[in-house]
Parts: sequence; C-alpha cells; structure tokens
Amino acid sequence: MLLATVLLCGGCQSMLPKAQGLATATWAAQNYQRQDQLEVQWKDQSFSFLLYQQQKGSKLEMLALTLTGQQLFKLSFDGHKVHIEQRIEQMKLLPFEFVVRDILYATYPNFAQLQQQNVRIEKSAQAQLVFINQQHVLNIKHENDVIELDNLQVPYQMVISAISDSLENTDVESTE
Repeated sequence: MLLATVLLCGGCQSMLPKAQGLATATWAAQNYQRQDQLEVQWKDQSFSFLLYQQQKGSKLEMLALTLTGQQLFKLSFDGHKVHIEQRIEQMKLLPFEFVVRDILYATYPNFAQLQQQNVRIEKSAQAQLVFINQQHVLNIKHENDVIELDNLQVPYQMVISAISDSLENTDVESTE
C-alpha cells in the first residue's frame, strides 16, 4: 500500500508543467552569494529551512539545511537547467524547477532582465507581478529584508527572510 502511494505521488511531479521562464538567454559568469531562511507552505504542508546560494563562474549552487543543520537538498543551476545533486526522501516531491525559478526572480540580481521576451514584469513600489507567456504566474512582495512569494501555478507560498552574512567576517579577539 505504501509503495503504491509513493509511486502514485512520485508521478505528481512529472505531471506538473515545465517551469517556463527558468532558462536564461544571457546567463553570465559572476560571483554571487546570499543566505536566507525560507518558510514554504505547499498543499497542506509547511516547512522552514536555511538556503545558501553561491555562484562562482557560471554555476549557481543552492544548499538547503534544516534549522538544526541537516542537509535537505543540494542543487545547481547553469542558466538553463536545474541539476539535483542530492535530496532527502521527503524533498522528492518538491517541484524544484518552480522553486528555483521563483527564488531567482525574488532574490537574484536582475534575473528578470536575463529572460527572453516571453517574460513581463509589472512593478509597483513594493511588489512585482511576473507574467510568462502572457500568464500571471508569480507575485513577489518586498518589505525590508522579507520577501513574500506566491506561486499561482503550482500553487505554493514562500516567505524569504535574508540572513546577515556578517558572522563570516567577525574577528574574535583573544584575551590571553
């Protein structure tokens, strides 16, 4: 019975439409780093995790950890495709193409400008509406260091809270 449920649900991800607006026309090599705490509400489930994004050259890597440090998934994006390198069993049904696309629209510098002509962004003071192939697919609301994201296709909601990376640069002085 459990195997039938897993097989049935495993096909759910393949039934999702492809995440239009993910592949970029002009993905550039650069250095980029960002750390966030994400809270995701998908179907009847809610979960939080830490997300580390790092790009050196043309490969953007994303690493997700639980709040206690357990690795949830590791993936990379080359400007065209999401490559899942590792994920725990509970993450297998997460629609990674949509999640990566939406995180990039919300957090990656000028990601919308890297897109082809089928993407249109309507901006207001604190919000962005993302249209792909004339279909409204994503709402992004910015307020201070918090981003609220609402995917209208899958659907799911995400709250992205920036984490300061100042811990890396803190020097500890010896008192000997």
